[in-house]
Amino acid sequence: MISARLRRYATVWNFMLVSAFGVLFLLVLYPMFSIFYASFLRPETDVFSLDSYRKIFSKPFYLRCLGNSLFVSGLATLFSLLIGIPFGFFTARFRLPGKSVIRTLATLPLILPTFIGAEAWLLLLGRNGLLTRLCQQVGISIPTIYGWQGIVLVFTLQFFPFVFLLVSAAINSIDISLEESARNLGAGPWRVFRTVTLPVVTPAIVSGALIVFCMSIENFGVPTIIGEEYKVLAEQAYSEFISEMGGNPSMAGALSMVLVFITLLVTVVQKAWVERKSYAMSSLRPPEVRRLPPLATAGIWLFCAGIVFISLFPFLLVIAYVPMLPPVMIAYWVRGALMNMSDPIYNTFALEQVPSDLKSTLAS
Repeated sequence: MISARLRRYATVWNFMLVSAFGVLFLLVLYPMFSIFYASFLRPETDVFSLDSYRKIFSKPFYLRCLGNSLFVSGLATLFSLLIGIPFGFFTARFRLPGKSVIRTLATLPLILPTFIGAEAWLLLLGRNGLLTRLCQQVGISIPTIYGWQGIVLVFTLQFFPFVFLLVSAAINSIDISLEESARNLGAGPWRVFRTVTLPVVTPAIVSGALIVFCMSIENFGVPTIIGEEYKVLAEQAYSEFISEMGGNPSMAGALSMVLVFITLLVTVVQKAWVERKSYAMSSLRPPEVRRLPPLATAGIWLFCAGIVFISLFPFLLVIAYVPMLPPVMIAYWVRGALMNMSDPIYNTFALEQVPSDLKSTLAS
């Protein structure tokens, strides 16, 4: 009797389900619980204490780091929406020259590491950057890229494709008969967009904003490279863990838990907002891709192509700058990288073979 019951439950799908829960616990829940547990321990005695959390919410330095994280993440999210929403709408609804190329190039920032983007912008707008020196020669002073301005710039240009892709997919799923019905009832183009199109696309907009905010607030590479004295929570958590004066796992864990709580809170708010109204599109009649007058087409094309050019220009500059160096110098750098950095190179390619959400766990 028992063996028959065991055979009934010992199926391949049940085994896969148990294995999935085991992997989830081992690689996600257990590391998170370890960080959570360490945040309540005093480093010197391993005694339960709330000192780390008390310091975060009482010392001006940590409060400033928290405010900085929310500020740059909020601005990056806002600017990503201001760029990504019209970009997605224009490329989904209107005929543009080379639209497929523009859409493809617009997704490239997603596969480029953010710290490489920060380094590329430093080559362009750093204190000794190419564009900075060019402007100095003609007597023009440009704002510095160091600080929160550069952080927001890099975050915006590298994360706006999340908004663009989600908005574009949502617009393509709208049944055009809804908009036609609104126009037949006398609604103008702006009212149709505001009362019909926008409510249907809002869940995608909010989801894109959530992704951009979470990607921005957890990133510490960009603030480390171009932030200088502008500290954020993610960077400070890393600094606390590998401090030269001795790591402080309790403070690092507490800072990490604050970041987790913020992202969790934003996720809950986003879920509640999206579930206020539920829209289901059958997409029986997909939206028609319209052709605009030449002047309007040129303006929209310049907007989309300009965004793509600005987001990729620093990377193109790096690609164009390397061949201009002497071959001996390039060979010397490549040889030094292969000989002195073989382990980091191997680790990079090894970690690329696993899902991105497991990389940080395996790296630690």
